[in-house]
Amino acid sequence: MKSPAQRAKLTWNADRFEALERIRAVLQESEFQPLYASYIAYLELRERGLRKQSFAQLDAFIKQIASDPFEVRLSVIRHLIGAIEGYWKNWPAPDNWQLPEQAFRRLIGPLWQEWRQREPANPEAWVYGFGNLSHDVDGTEVAFLLDPTHPRYQYAHLDGLCRQLNYELHELGHIERILCVPEFFDELTSSVSAVAKAIGDNMTDEVAKTPVKLNELAAFYRNHKKDSGTFLRELLRLGRKDLVDFPILPARRWFRVLPYPLG
Repeated sequence: MKSPAQRAKLTWNADRFEALERIRAVLQESEFQPLYASYIAYLELRERGLRKQSFAQLDAFIKQIASDPFEVRLSVIRHLIGAIEGYWKNWPAPDNWQLPEQAFRRLIGPLWQEWRQREPANPEAWVYGFGNLSHDVDGTEVAFLLDPTHPRYQYAHLDGLCRQLNYELHELGHIERILCVPEFFDELTSSVSAVAKAIGDNMTDEVAKTPVKLNELAAFYRNHKKDSGTFLRELLRLGRKDLVDFPILPARRWFRVLPYPLG
């Protein structure tokens, strides 16, 4: 039977080890360093596979600031997120090993809910999706609508749109239809067009035709009659195989210059 340390080595790749070292260095040099001691201990113990001990340290970190005034809690957690978000694989979604579920439930979720109530027009209060426990609002969309010219919010919203579109289309070549209804597909493609327009000259050549093709696909889907056969067969009959095979590239491939913290 493998020890906790041996199991940890199997799940922690080189990128995680490097991220931990850099995060630790940043936090130890910050103005909040005394508050971060327990969080740093959590990361180090998590690295070693000592799950129970690591979460005890995380609990200690949460308890020492959970009852502080709003301004203090927000300053500390925003600084923490600023130190670690550059290492998230799927920004603006955090990595679980850095911010596990209990941190959201007991600290970050309630804090972000309060922040949105206090500053509903601040896109930073929306872009991560923290505190949206019911998932009734797309925080990245709200952030983009509040400030559509900012590449950070363009990227965050586009990332979710591309993932959703790839999901809705991934069975087209197999079951010969798009998974969602035409109305929702229209919303997705219209949103992509809005983000693409906002990106403007910062958009790469390899995705320049994607919004046009998506809008064409949406128009065909909107007008498709179910009694005329499957949607895939209709596209092929119309000679539009190009609308079946074109890739929807991830958001990272849409930007000439990536926004912080990605670039």
